[in-house]
Amino acid sequence: MRKVTNFIVKGRYFFLLLFIFLAGICLFLSTKVNINEDIMQYLPSNSETKIGKDIMDKEFSRQDTSILNVMFKDLSSSKKKSILRELESINGVSSVDYQDTEEFNNGKYTLYVLNVNDYDNSKTSTNVYNYVKGNFKVVGMSGSIYDANKPILEWWIVAIAILCAMVILIILSNSYLEPWLYLISIGIAIFINKGTNIMFDSVSSITNSIVAILQLALSMDYSIMLSNRYKQEKEKNNNKVDAMKEALYQSFKAISSSSVTTIVGLIALVFMSFTIGKDLGLVLAKGVLLSLASIFFCLPALLLLFDNLISKTKKKAPKFNLNKLGNIIYKTRYIHAIMIVVLFIGAYFLKGNIEVLYTSSEQDKVGKIFPATNQLAIVYNNKYEDIITDYCKELEKDKKIDQVLCYSNTINEKLAYDELNKQFKDLGQDVTIEDYLLKIIYYHYYNQEENNKMTLNEFVSFIKSDIYTNDSFSDKVDQETRNNLE
Repeated sequence: MRKVTNFIVKGRYFFLLLFIFLAGICLFLSTKVNINEDIMQYLPSNSETKIGKDIMDKEFSRQDTSILNVMFKDLSSSKKKSILRELESINGVSSVDYQDTEEFNNGKYTLYVLNVNDYDNSKTSTNVYNYVKGNFKVVGMSGSIYDANKPILEWWIVAIAILCAMVILIILSNSYLEPWLYLISIGIAIFINKGTNIMFDSVSSITNSIVAILQLALSMDYSIMLSNRYKQEKEKNNNKVDAMKEALYQSFKAISSSSVTTIVGLIALVFMSFTIGKDLGLVLAKGVLLSLASIFFCLPALLLLFDNLISKTKKKAPKFNLNKLGNIIYKTRYIHAIMIVVLFIGAYFLKGNIEVLYTSSEQDKVGKIFPATNQLAIVYNNKYEDIITDYCKELEKDKKIDQVLCYSNTINEKLAYDELNKQFKDLGQDVTIEDYLLKIIYYHYYNQEENNKMTLNEFVSFIKSDIYTNDSFSDKVDQETRNNLE
């Protein structure tokens, strides 16, 4: 092992340049990594949500519409109208829902609903999201487009986390420069890790967002261990290179064993039923391994290269006397052992009461002002149609439910002529047919029996087969209505 560590120190500048070169390549490759935004793909195979979604993907065509809720504050009446026109003119926006009612206005807040005729994670939807974010002073956004494009971890949070870590390290270090060298060596490993993620079919957006800060947190202590050992060896040996060789050799086992336990713990995430654990575990385990390599191959060169500057930037580090605390802990060691056993047993039984959620229950900014409308899809086998019909009727009685749409109460519901227009409106279709025309159609369809009922499906089929081809009635249905009926 000594030959290996001596070889690393001897070729330290070559290895430093090699790692910097690899980091540059991987920085480019990181832009080519396939980022998976669909968290549903990581759900356990026995999850009801997963089973239902798989059936829907197989049996039904994907919904190619998406929405973006945009909320403003303190808008005048004229400003509300001008913003509506601006939002409607955005490329990719098919329509904007807004009315001067309480549904879209609550106190100082105003809500606009942007509709896009494309998937929520499509390029069109992403462009709409980025345009709104960059050109309007919104106070909140929500909706399927926002969920697909919002950052998992804001850049300023990462910046604050790194800043806090650096402040602590600078305070506790003997030099103002050392912490920055630690950051450089681990930063190289982070770039390489993100670039080498291209080896995977995809990486989740959650993993991609948090892996850098987690890798930094998990690897920083390895840098400190090597640096401290180098200082100790310099006190014994005036030759900096020989001191580094000895420091690398003496700290190799301690750093390696520490990293191995971390890597094994991360690999254990692979066995989670929520398979995002596998995604996160593999990427982080690779990251810690690369951090270990960077610390062994890059940090020795950085410490030797800037050794004189480190000496010039020396400072006093705070010293903490923990002897009293150590004595107290030692004297009460048996009490601590008993407490740990009690806490372990208690935690074992309490863990069964924890509810597992695969979605966030935190309400967005828009939802706090304008109550959100949540949709729930129920997928069933067609052989249970009669049961579902009764079930839908029971759901319609629930005051917490605004609307229930199913085959039995829409397309397959028997309706009188004066009930049909209401059904069209409930389905969200811009179709209005005058009562007298409906009455004529019903009268003709039922061979002059006026009070009968027909389903929506029968009605549309009758119009296509009988009305369109009947000279007496065909001119009563204009082209716009025909298109909407289609």
